[in-house]
Amino acid sequence: MTPGHKGLGRYRRLLSEPGMAGCGVAALASKLQGSMFTLSLLLTVAATRSYGVAGAVAAVSALGGIAAPARGRLLDRLPYAAVLWSAIALHGALVTLIVCNELAHGPLLLTFAAALAANTVAPPVGVLTRVMWRSVTSDETRSTALALDAVLADAGFIVGPLLVGVLSSVLVPQAALGASVLVSVMATLLLLRALAGREPAKSIGKEQNWRGSLTSVPLRLHLGCALFFSAAVGVVEVSLVSHGGELLGSVSVSVLSAGSIAGGLVIGALPPTRAAQVSRLPRLLLYLGLAATVLAVAGTSHPVVAIALTLTVGTAFGPCFVAVYGLTGDLAPAGTAAETQAWVGAALQGGAALGQTRSSTRSPARSSTRTLPRS
Repeated sequence: MTPGHKGLGRYRRLLSEPGMAGCGVAALASKLQGSMFTLSLLLTVAATRSYGVAGAVAAVSALGGIAAPARGRLLDRLPYAAVLWSAIALHGALVTLIVCNELAHGPLLLTFAAALAANTVAPPVGVLTRVMWRSVTSDETRSTALALDAVLADAGFIVGPLLVGVLSSVLVPQAALGASVLVSVMATLLLLRALAGREPAKSIGKEQNWRGSLTSVPLRLHLGCALFFSAAVGVVEVSLVSHGGELLGSVSVSVLSAGSIAGGLVIGALPPTRAAQVSRLPRLLLYLGLAATVLAVAGTSHPVVAIALTLTVGTAFGPCFVAVYGLTGDLAPAGTAAETQAWVGAALQGGAALGQTRSSTRSPARSSTRTLPRS
């Protein structure tokens, strides 16, 4: 058997275990939720107002992501079903309010408020997915599962916008917004089924600290590392679009995603001990820094060389995300699994926003990049 077949065998072995195929579908559904909601919200508002107003609504809605650690803390203290179904009920009601208000050409302020609230109470299925993988896998299969999750995140941000575009074109943008809620329902059903009887111990008792998982100094250092890593990703993406032009820049960002998927697949195909060695975060960040430096020096004057170097940079992304989330689970204080994963997701999103904003202010051309599909 060739090494390639052996690597694929690790994925086959993982998905052939009882319930694992459902876990994979649940993970993909959770990625679709994040990739579909913002875009479908933008198209829904743009259909009745303008893209400028819709962009402002989407930007305000994104601020709701600040509440992710609070939602994670609720998961750590209450039964998962109670938190998820309550969140879906509130989220669905607020999405319905947005649709009705837009169809009736109601007050714009109401749309802003409802969009912010809808994202604030969005069901934390993405966070729970990473908790799920640690709960349903063994040491032998965990690295493969985390790599699969990273690959599905990239796949979700390819499939999700495509679904939104198809539904908006064939039907109406409001249908795409409703579909994002239905995807959350599907993810919740599958996650609760996968975690039945496997929920981690709840964080209860007098020993609770208001800082929650942030009482851990190593975790706080890790969050800082995650923030700077995602800032670097944002800088690379915006710089490629800004300096490569519309065609080469767009192709380059796609190549980054392809490289990220390839790198993640390679990590998952390795035996656990080898995967642990290769996916040590300091090594990966050093490789990413060197590869990005070479790309920056080479520039975009030779498109073929630029694409090859971009692919080299992208291959570090997937393994870095696997390492970040894997180490996050290891550093999570007892009873704070969901909150800790939510904090690292928030750090990654914040770092991406910081990197993209910083790079945009320095770039001579207007740029547009994808949001990091990791929260």
